[in-house]
Amino acid sequence: MVYRIFVDSDIILDVLLKREEFYRDSYAIFNLCDQGKIILYTSSSIILNVQYIGTKLSTIKKTKETILDLVENFIEIINPTKQTILKSYKSDFLDLEDAVQYYTAVDSGIIDYIITRNLRDYKKTGKEIPVITASQLLNQLK
Repeated sequence: MVYRIFVDSDIILDVLLKREEFYRDSYAIFNLCDQGKIILYTSSSIILNVQYIGTKLSTIKKTKETILDLVENFIEIINPTKQTILKSYKSDFLDLEDAVQYYTAVDSGIIDYIITRNLRDYKKTGKEIPVITASQLLNQLK
């Protein structure tokens, strides 16, 4: 079975910025995609957030090149609908951005897991989709 994985911005940022503590596991997720073992998805708002943060912590050129490579070769884009936005605003999430990402994945009807480093941000989920770390996914796929 090929899992369909929604990646949160922190996973992409770990790869872009080569964050030492998290890079290996996050990079391994993209490696699994390259091997055809998983399909990666994210939203356009995550891409824009990564672009914004990346240019603050790295160069504009490196950020743009990395994101372009990831979107061209690894990541599919899914986006929220009006109903997804309304559901997010009415949810118990403390962070609206996390709510939108979660319900974008849920409402797509195709996502098996959401991968993030910030599990605490997803404590208010309805549990429709498991939210796990890159390390947890790698262990599960062994």
